[in-house]
Amino acid sequence: MSRAPTFARALSRGTFALTLISSAGAAAAAVTEPAQPIYGHESAAAADGANGFLFNPASAGPRYPSELILSWTELEPTGTIARALASFQGFGFGFQHQNDNATSVHLGLAGGDDRLRLGATTTWTRSAPTGDRALDLSLGALSRPTPWLSLGAVAEHVAEPSLDGERLDRTYAFGVGLRPLAFDRARAHTLGTRFTLTADARLGEGQRRDDARVRFGAELELLAGLVLRGAIEDRGGVQLGVGLLGSRAGYHGQSAYDRDRDRRHTTHSLSFHDGEDRTTFTGRGERRVAVLRLGGTLGDESTPGSLLGEGGTVAAGPIHEFLERALDDRLTHGVLLQLEGVINLSQLEELKPRIRRLRDAGKPVVAYFPYGARRGDLYLASACDRIVASEEAVFHALGLRVERRYYRKLLDELGVRMDRTAYGPYKSFYANLSTDSTNAAEREEIERILDVVQEQFVSTVATDRRMPRERLLELLDGRHWRVIDVQSAGLVDSIGDRADALRILGELTGLGDKPRTVRLSEVAEAQRAWTVAAPIAIVYASGDMETGRSEGGWFSDPTLGSETLARQLEDAFEDPDVKVVVLRIESGGGAAVAASLMHRAAERLKREHEKPLIVSMGRVAASGGYLLAVAGDRIYANRATYTGSIGVVFLKPSLEKFYARHDVRQDAFERGRSMRGWSLGEDWDRALQASADSATWHAYRRFVSKVAAGRARSEAEVDSVAKGRVWMGDDALARGLVDEIGGLEQAVAEARRRAGIPAGEKIRLLRFGRPEPSFFQRLVGSALRESRRSPLRLPEPGAIYYWCDVEATP
Repeated sequence: MSRAPTFARALSRGTFALTLISSAGAAAAAVTEPAQPIYGHESAAAADGANGFLFNPASAGPRYPSELILSWTELEPTGTIARALASFQGFGFGFQHQNDNATSVHLGLAGGDDRLRLGATTTWTRSAPTGDRALDLSLGALSRPTPWLSLGAVAEHVAEPSLDGERLDRTYAFGVGLRPLAFDRARAHTLGTRFTLTADARLGEGQRRDDARVRFGAELELLAGLVLRGAIEDRGGVQLGVGLLGSRAGYHGQSAYDRDRDRRHTTHSLSFHDGEDRTTFTGRGERRVAVLRLGGTLGDESTPGSLLGEGGTVAAGPIHEFLERALDDRLTHGVLLQLEGVINLSQLEELKPRIRRLRDAGKPVVAYFPYGARRGDLYLASACDRIVASEEAVFHALGLRVERRYYRKLLDELGVRMDRTAYGPYKSFYANLSTDSTNAAEREEIERILDVVQEQFVSTVATDRRMPRERLLELLDGRHWRVIDVQSAGLVDSIGDRADALRILGELTGLGDKPRTVRLSEVAEAQRAWTVAAPIAIVYASGDMETGRSEGGWFSDPTLGSETLARQLEDAFEDPDVKVVVLRIESGGGAAVAASLMHRAAERLKREHEKPLIVSMGRVAASGGYLLAVAGDRIYANRATYTGSIGVVFLKPSLEKFYARHDVRQDAFERGRSMRGWSLGEDWDRALQASADSATWHAYRRFVSKVAAGRARSEAEVDSVAKGRVWMGDDALARGLVDEIGGLEQAVAEARRRAGIPAGEKIRLLRFGRPEPSFFQRLVGSALRESRRSPLRLPEPGAIYYWCDVEATP
């Protein structure tokens, strides 16, 4: 959207609002004086802190999660005003006492988003001379449609209370805030926040527009943490102020003068807030290092695990945000990365560039192994400046191993048979239930995957650690190694405890032997920008594909429901602010019907809304997951991504022998000679097997046809790389299954390019993830985090699946 139309619409809205204010009411009334300024430039459009409850109830709270302001005003020639103002998550409290005049208590409430916030402040006032009391109410609205424009409107004395026999007339105020430096989109959220202009008009109900009181103000952060403020009133008054901002506290001074330049009052204020300001005066004692503790299986979404499923996943998104915050934060000078068994090579591949950027920015990263290391720990730690391991650290089983177990004979002894059909020699899902050994195609696929995974690990770690490949390969033979052996090989730099790791990090950062530590996830940031646009949406598609809604309870692994994903894609594409949609896939497929419905929804919405769809693959986007991916305009995969697996599988258990052994009699009555093929009481004969094989062949041809259309290739070309085979990222790129090697960050960068977003412009990503489970489900699921995956996961009888077998791969 161009700047001019947005500005024109904003001005038209402001003119309309001012017209409403000026024309409201019929009875003439004097304009009551506004609240005494605290900082010197308060505006209905630009007061962002706890003081906002006095000037626009809707404007309080956006900047800091919580804040306390203590203020003292000296009135000329005599008199004082003492104030205490506090805000917390949109709630506000204020106390004001003016000697020999009045005492007031304020209670406020505000809420909303950048586009529209609403608020209200209730004030109880007691007159000191007479003891009279009054209850007052103010209402406010605030809209910040762009980073450079803010619009505020306030209705004061709504109930028109009386105090000491005088009625407080209803008054309206309208404010406009402008940040001219924020017109530059690349600097809108940095330099753009440091210069603000305001204009306010106040009008009593029933007054003529010409009687409005007008006030112009400005705020300039001349240097980091040094703020100059001022305001000019249409009747000659002048306000001058200065602010000194620390990361969590600040001093604000202000003086007001009348038209004859005589001083009317002076105010001194101290502010204390939760939410760090970035551009601040800071002392050496505030410099710090950030501590990040990582363990478990990383995934796109956090899942608690289930009774019958695996132990859950840890969301990688907050880790990326943590490292990005550490990079941008002026107070953070390094990172301690405590690794405790982190898994998922694909997700780790996406984290390594963030560590490199920290190092390039002069912010060292030290990895610490308190208990030992797995391959994932070593892979991520190799990107760090130093690696420290405790004396008790254990290093063993660092190689790779794949085991395939076959249950056909065991099931046969129980009288159970698994009738199975699949198209593609590499389509091995459920083959261990119906065969006795690994066929040649499966062996080829597994050996290739092991080679690719091993080479990626060895080449990366050996290069990062500057150690010989042969020495690293020796450590990966599966034996138990002492920590001193690992150190002598060059995989670990030092042996020590956490204090030693912090000491090394302190030396690298120049912060001494005991640097101050902080968990950045527990430290809020001040939100100085008026609004952050969300032109890019990310829709997360993770879990086994099923029809209906996405689920994940106590007795099942998380599923990806076709209805849920279609609705989220629709919400993303229909959002008028969203220019490009990114689809992040971590799914090995599932029910063929569900996969096809999701693929069709993605293609339809992309076509109807004429918005690009960029696909990013996580650990696995294969079989049905790959079918969903080919709806994208461009597909990104990591080197460690499992993808492809274009094939079909169908499984039906049969208990015919079991029933016979246990004298279970079965009488059947049917219409349709093939109905017996669906029965749990009958094995497939040759005719039924042929019928099932035909069904999977036709399903496979439909699968290939959809991939060919999505990738603009012939069906013969797709068929040559299909047949159920799983490909790793680089192999998939070489065969045209994906367009580029890269993670979610690269996919978002491509989305930014297609959306026309300038480099450096700060945006907010609109995220659509798995629906949150209930509190009780989260509570129970957390207790089951260590549960193991069931070795046998049966499909719905009679369903055709686009499913990828990646359970046995590393």
